[in-house]
Amino acid sequence: MVLKSRRTFLKETFFTGAVLVMSGTKLFGAVTPLQTITAVQEDLFPHAKSLGANASAYVSTVFHHSRVSEEEKNFIRNGVQWLNEEAVALYKTTYIKLTPTQRQNVLIHIAQERWGERWIETLLSYIMEAMLGDPIYGINKNEAGWTWLHHSSGLPRPTKAFL
Repeated sequence: MVLKSRRTFLKETFFTGAVLVMSGTKLFGAVTPLQTITAVQEDLFPHAKSLGANASAYVSTVFHHSRVSEEEKNFIRNGVQWLNEEAVALYKTTYIKLTPTQRQNVLIHIAQERWGERWIETLLSYIMEAMLGDPIYGINKNEAGWTWLHHSSGLPRPTKAFL
């Protein structure tokens, strides 16, 4: 029972814990995955913030959902680590400490890799869900994403969140 509780605790604290970014034997810094995902959201879709889409919080919610596979969760975790490792390799600092232009260059660089393209696609999917999902899930505040697209939601709408 204790092992199960410890394992659950470690899984659920991933987004509040720090990722240690190393190159060889040198420690370059520590950054939370939530900070990194927030910066990536702003870089991939800057307009999302003005629309009230908080994809990093949404990813955190989805991350703890039982129907999201461990493979998907591990991929998101690893992608944050790999992105920061690429930032260190290219610019000698973590992703969130880079200038906007440098961050774009890192994204362009990782998009050349199969994992990077897939990771960016995964995060873009979560950004779109956060921007266009039903507000009952704490996303798409004031239906701003729907208004932006001139979209009328289907009926009936959910009466309670399932996440």
